[in-house]
Amino acid sequence: MKKKNINLIICCIILLFLFEIFNHSNSIINTIYESTSIWFYNLVPTIFPIYLTVDLLLNYNGINYLSNIFGIFMEKFFKMKKSTSFVFLLSLISGFPSNSKYIKSLLDEKIINHQEADKLLTFTHFSNPLFITYSISNFLHNKTVGIVILISHYLTNFLIGFGNRNYYINFNESKINEVKKNSFVETLTISIFNTIKILFLLYGIITFFMIITTIMKENLPFNSFVNSLLCGLLEMTQGIYYIKDINIPLSLKASLITFFISFGGLSIHMQVFSILSNYKLKYSNYFLARLIHGLIASSIVFLFVYFRL
Repeated sequence: MKKKNINLIICCIILLFLFEIFNHSNSIINTIYESTSIWFYNLVPTIFPIYLTVDLLLNYNGINYLSNIFGIFMEKFFKMKKSTSFVFLLSLISGFPSNSKYIKSLLDEKIINHQEADKLLTFTHFSNPLFITYSISNFLHNKTVGIVILISHYLTNFLIGFGNRNYYINFNESKINEVKKNSFVETLTISIFNTIKILFLLYGIITFFMIITTIMKENLPFNSFVNSLLCGLLEMTQGIYYIKDINIPLSLKASLITFFISFGGLSIHMQVFSILSNYKLKYSNYFLARLIHGLIASSIVFLFVYFRL
C-alpha cells in the first residue's frame, strides 16, 4: 500500500477519534480525570523516587556495587553478564515500565548491546509488588489470592528468563564509566528533569489508551465481560477495574486479572518501547514473552484458586 493511502487512512481514523471525543465528551472528560488521578496518586509517588534514585545510582557507579553483590545470580541462572543484575533487581522492586528505563540507561552507557537488551526485556516485566498485594487483594477482597497472583507472576518471569537463558550468551563486561565530573547539584537537577520527562510520557500514553477503551465501551455491542477483556488487553488498569465488578467465579476473576498484569496491556507495551525508541529492539520477542507470561501465570492462579479456595 502506498504511503499516501496509508496517510489517508490514518487521517480518517484520527478524525473518527476526534468525532468520538466530541460525541462522548462527558465520558472522555471523566476518563481524563481518572487517568490523571491514577498517574498523580499512583504512578508519581511510586515511580518518581525510584527513577530519580536509579538515575543517581547510574551517575555514581551504583551498577558496580550491585553487580558485585547480585551479579553471580544473573550469570548462573540467566547466563547474562553481572552488570544486568542492576536491571533485574530494581525491576522487581519498582515494577514496569521501569525495566525499560534501566535497560535504556545501560544501552546509553554502552554496557549492554541490543541483543542483551532484547533478552532482558523478556523476563524483567514485573508489576509493582505493592500494587498486587494491596490493590488487587482489596479488589478481590482476598489477601491470599493477591499473594498467589504475586508469586505466580514472579515465578513465571523467572521461568521465562531461565528458558531463554541460552539466547545470546555474553559474559564480556564493558567498562563502566567512572563517577561523573558534575557536582551533585548539577547531577541531581539533570536526573530530576530526566525523570519528569519520562513521567509525562507515561501520563500521555496511559490517557490515550484509557480514552480508546472508553470509546470502545461506549460503541461496541458486547456485554460487560467481553468489553472488560478488550479493555484489559489495551489498558491493564481499566481492564482490572471492570473485571473486579463482574459477577463471575473468583477463580476466573483472579485468573483474568493475573493475565492482564502479566501481559501488561498494549499501553504498557507502548510505554516500554517509547522509552526505548532510540534503539531498534525486537517487539515480537517481548510480545511473545508477555503472552506466554500471561497464559502460564493465569493458569497457575486459576488452578490454585479453583482447587484450594
